Amino acid sequence: MAFPTKFTHISLFFLTITALSGIWMRLYFVAPNAQTLPFEHILHGHSHMAILGWTFLAMFVLYVKLTWESMPKKKHAIAILYTILVVTLMMFIAFLYEGYATYSIILSVIHIFVEYWVIIFIWITLKYIPHMTRTPRRFMYASLLSLFLSTLGPFSLGAIAANGLRESPLFEMAIYFYLHFQYNGWLFFMLIGLFLFFLQKNKITYNEKWIQRSFWIYFISLFPAYFSAILWYDIGIGGYIAAFIGVIGQCIAILLLIGTIFPAYHSFHALFSKHMKISYIFVAFILLMKQFMEFGLLIPGFSSLIYETRSVIIGYLHLTLLGFITMFILNLYQSTQLLDETKKRVTYGIAIFLGGFVVQEVILFCSALFAWTNGWIIPYQNELLLSATILLLVGICSIWTTVCKQTK
Repeated sequence: MAFPTKFTHISLFFLTITALSGIWMRLYFVAPNAQTLPFEHILHGHSHMAILGWTFLAMFVLYVKLTWESMPKKKHAIAILYTILVVTLMMFIAFLYEGYATYSIILSVIHIFVEYWVIIFIWITLKYIPHMTRTPRRFMYASLLSLFLSTLGPFSLGAIAANGLRESPLFEMAIYFYLHFQYNGWLFFMLIGLFLFFLQKNKITYNEKWIQRSFWIYFISLFPAYFSAILWYDIGIGGYIAAFIGVIGQCIAILLLIGTIFPAYHSFHALFSKHMKISYIFVAFILLMKQFMEFGLLIPGFSSLIYETRSVIIGYLHLTLLGFITMFILNLYQSTQLLDETKKRVTYGIAIFLGGFVVQEVILFCSALFAWTNGWIIPYQNELLLSATILLLVGICSIWTTVCKQTK
């Protein structure tokens, strides 16, 4: 059985919906006529589609693609794909319809059980993948553990709200717990594990001993690093020390990881085109940028200022989810031939996507900087952010059309 193109289509469909809902939200600040639904409803739908739709499914698609030849339960994987499609779309519609309420909560819980299904599926099928070395396998197991831990955040929200503490710091802490183990745990570990396995399949060698050291430093640091996400609350000197250890540990691990893989760069010439090598370097740069930005949270008093500035939070989340995670996914889609990197529309689409991303990040972070210093507002800021979001959508659609042509 050949790898179904529908996997790629559905994942890019989710990315397109994410971009469309992002444009819809940006229109609220530019065109009053666009305010057809409560802003919070669209925000909930957008964020859940981005994390539980696009990135979650993309991880599964890449895992299935890289292991398809050895996978014993191909029909099982297809069943999971359609389940994710139906549950995610229903959840998105429920958020648009009622916001964070009965139906959306029920469907979010159902999605969590789908996540457990995926965890069990990957955990079991990993045993049937021949010749996968311990290193990528270890990263993938850590990603599954992180995914499971992240689900404790949403479950705790119900208990917190039931006890009348929805407006308390505990509610926000549970959300940050979920986000931390999603993008610093599940998504990070799975992306690195898939990339290492891809290199291994293509006979690109790296120093496994140092990669494993990087893994253990990052994995151990992941847990205290959570405290860096809640430094806006007075968690005491113990919490600050834990946050400091976590951020420093993760930074060391990432530097070690990149420093270990980079010596193999000379072997990439036969495997990657010039623009693909540049694209992977860009992803590594964004990862380093993201990690060094987290040092700002350790500056006493600065963390509260950061969390009170909405544009910084949005900028950081988009830096992580678009600049690092989405770009890494699109790179792996090209490397595994889910996308044809020789097609000009793919190259142009990614260039347009990157253009929108860079413009968006510059505006968001500059607006925060100006607000902190002289209170100056960037002229036509909302219009520029809307234009940047439209560029993201145009780039995605350009990429997706090449998959449609491949199917035909």
